[in-house]
Amino acid sequence: MTTWITITEERYDEMLGMLRPAAMTGYGFLVGEPSDHNERGQPRFKAVVQLGGQFFESQQPLTRQEFSELRDVR
Repeated sequence: MTTWITITEERYDEMLGMLRPAAMTGYGFLVGEPSDHNERGQPRFKAVVQLGGQFFESQQPLTRQEFSELRDVR
């Protein structure tokens, strides 16, 4: 489980403009370049999301599957 920090809308836009997203949904995206790989060799990415007018950045990288299964950002 990842932890999240609150970021500004400007930071959100900056992260979106860095690279083409590796994945994108209606609530956020994975930054295009993997941060690392998990024990199964799956790439993991920094996640950035927008919920209720607030913006958040993940402190730990997520796989594409973990990102698609997001239910809660705290």
